Amino acid sequence: MNNDIAYVDAEFRRRFTDEAGRVATIPRKDIYRQALLRYATSRFEARRTYTEQEVNFILLDIVDDHAWLRRMLVDLGYLERSDDGRVYRRIAT
Repeated sequence: MNNDIAYVDAEFRRRFTDEAGRVATIPRKDIYRQALLRYATSRFEARRTYTEQEVNFILLDIVDDHAWLRRMLVDLGYLERSDDGRVYRRIAT
């Protein structure tokens, strides 16, 4: 398998997203889960703050289990959340 990020991301979109860009099945392989996280992160603007409701709305456009995806984005360092959980920001990459 080619591990080039651009290749993996394109393969992720081809294999796991439909025409509308939604993900029906969460990938089992970590390499594709990382691609899912990059895909979701791309929906957030840098240097902008989001409420939890806004984050949920954006993520629901991608997957049904928006809470799982939100937790993964925060836990793995793609988004940061304020201590009170009210404000989210995309982490600059």
